[in-house]
Amino acid sequence: MDLHGGNIYKLKREGKGELLDYSSNINPLGVPEKFKKSVIENFDILEKYPDPDYIELRESIRKYNNIDIENIVVGNGATEILFLYMKSLKPKKAFVVAPSFAEYRRALESIDCEIEYFILDERENFNLNVEKFINSIPQCDLVVICNPNNPTGNFISLENIQRINGELKKKDIKLFIDEAFIEFIKGWEKFTAVNLEDSNIFVMRALTKFFAVPGLRLGYGISYDKEIMKTLPKYKEPWSINSFADIAGKTMLWDREYIEKSESWIEEEKVWFYNEALKIEGIKVYRTNTNFILIQLLNKSSNEVREKLIERGIVVRDASNFVGLNNHYIRLAIKDRENNMKVLKNLAEVVR
Repeated sequence: MDLHGGNIYKLKREGKGELLDYSSNINPLGVPEKFKKSVIENFDILEKYPDPDYIELRESIRKYNNIDIENIVVGNGATEILFLYMKSLKPKKAFVVAPSFAEYRRALESIDCEIEYFILDERENFNLNVEKFINSIPQCDLVVICNPNNPTGNFISLENIQRINGELKKKDIKLFIDEAFIEFIKGWEKFTAVNLEDSNIFVMRALTKFFAVPGLRLGYGISYDKEIMKTLPKYKEPWSINSFADIAGKTMLWDREYIEKSESWIEEEKVWFYNEALKIEGIKVYRTNTNFILIQLLNKSSNEVREKLIERGIVVRDASNFVGLNNHYIRLAIKDRENNMKVLKNLAEVVR
C-alpha cells in the first residue's frame, strides 16, 4: 500500500483509467483564478533565481498571521518544514498522537529518534482525552500533535492546547503542532496555537490543502523559539521554493473572495456530508471539523471496499496503514455536492 493512500498515477499506469480521487483532501474550488492570472502575467520570472531569503513571501505570511517576519520559515511544502524541524531539534524520544500523518514517523526515524504513540480511543470517537493524555506523557523531548487531526478530523481547543503545553513546559518537552488543515475551520484565526506566542511551540502550516495547489509545494513554520529559528536555516537547501510558489504565497493569502467562498462551502458541505453518510447502513461515521471524514466499515474490509469503488471509478483512502487504525477504516475527501452524492451512493452499494 502507498504510504499516503491513493496513488492515482500508479492506478492509471495499471490501466484503471480516469478516476474520481476521494483519497486526496484538496479544496474542490480548485486553483485560485487570481493566482493563475498572476502566474501568466509574471511568467518571465522563471529567468531569475528566487530571493533565497524569500522576504516578500515571508512578509505576506507575516501579515496573514499577524506575527513578526523573524518567526517564519518557509519550505517546499509542509513536509520540508517537518523534516527541517526534526533535524534542528534532534529529539531523542518523541510522543506522537495517533492515528495521524505518516511523515511524522519518517521524519523522526530519519534522525534515529525513538517514537512512542498515544493512541486515540475509538470509544471516545478518537477525540483527545486531555486528562488521560497528560497523565500518559513519558520522559521525552517532543510531543507531536496534528490539529485538526488527519485522518480523524477532530480538533483540540486552544484552551486544551495551552493546558497541554503548560504541562510539557514543566518537563522541558517541546510541542510540535501540525495545522495544515486549520483553515478549513471557520474563524480559525481565533483558534490557532500561534496566538499563544509561546517559544515552546512550533506550528507547521501548508498552503497546498486549502488553496488546492498540492503540485506547487509550499508550506511554512511559525516559532517564537529564537534558538530553533537560528538552527533551521543550517539544514535548509537554497532555493527550495520555486518562483511560482513564491508568487502563490504572495497572491493567494489575500484572495478574500476565494477564501470566503471556501469557508462557506466547507461549513455547509461537511455537515451535509456527515448527515447523509449517517444514513448508510454498515458504517460508522465520525464527525469532522475539516474537509475529510473518517469512516469505519462494520462488515467489510477497507481493501475490499477500496477495490470495489475503484471498479466504479472512485478512489478512497484505505486508512488501515495509519498507526492506531485497522483494516476496517477508510477516509473520504469532502468535495462538491454532485460528486459527494455520487460517492455516497456508490459507498452505500458496496458496503451492503
